[in-house]
Amino acid sequence: MAEESLKMTPAEFLAIGLDITRGKNHWEYLKEGANQERFRKAFGAATLTCSQMWNDLVIRGEVTKSMPTRYFLLALRYLNTNDTQDDLMILFKIGSKHTIKTWTDAFVRKIQLLLKDKTISWEQADEGFIFFMTVDGTHCRIEEPRPFSKDWSSHKFGGKAALNYEVGLSIHKAKLVWLYGPTPPGKHNDLEVARLKLFPTMRVYNEQHSKEPGLRILADGIFQVKAEEDIVSTNNEFDPKELSKFKDRAQSRQEEFNNLLKKWKVLDTVFRYEQGTDFQDQHKACFEAVTAIVCYSLNNNTSSLFVSD
Repeated sequence: MAEESLKMTPAEFLAIGLDITRGKNHWEYLKEGANQERFRKAFGAATLTCSQMWNDLVIRGEVTKSMPTRYFLLALRYLNTNDTQDDLMILFKIGSKHTIKTWTDAFVRKIQLLLKDKTISWEQADEGFIFFMTVDGTHCRIEEPRPFSKDWSSHKFGGKAALNYEVGLSIHKAKLVWLYGPTPPGKHNDLEVARLKLFPTMRVYNEQHSKEPGLRILADGIFQVKAEEDIVSTNNEFDPKELSKFKDRAQSRQEEFNNLLKKWKVLDTVFRYEQGTDFQDQHKACFEAVTAIVCYSLNNNTSSLFVSD
């Protein structure tokens, strides 16, 4: 019963969120659609997604009566806007940077925990088709680590410091299958990162578990090397028109998934951290928390990977 009392509905999240952003009860005079849009603009996710994540945290025992719901929204606001502590203090009317940091970090880590349950296994993604997963690398800007090292240099950002993540998406479902990182983009390109873990895992799965012999991952041109042609397929000028279109659409879905991640400013702007701290672990927590949120939004249809012809 105590567990049930902690759960929150989308309507309750809407009221709390808009009280924070617009002042108490001011939102009541606006239309429902406008209120939902304002909430999502402020906190990044739909009220339905917030309710589902919060209630799953309650079920997992990650939420207690001493944890205000508004601090959960504090973490979402940070992920959505990458606001400074000063900005968050003003919006949430909190007088302590320590409180901001403590609760932001706490709820980011809790949301990160939800990703595991939103990632499907290779067996679940394998429906007996040759092509079952797309994969791509995405870079996220960070403040330049000290001491300086070219290991963090990203070619996608003109040599500026970044972290790289390898993301794999089911072709036949709007589901995450694979996530690996962060890795230093100046040290390993996407192909080299895949060779560290993804390719060995893929070959073991093909040999021991796959429903269809010779499963392939769809990827972009950097993977077009003879040594990997047993498990990787790329766009090919000799592909029939129908196959070429299929590959294009599958890779477009992958790009759209990455775009949904980058709508969260903590991944799309320079990531701030205190020099000397474990910035990779901090960024990974944010990346996986955002990925979990995106997975929830795809599951409840508040976001989509639909690619038009």
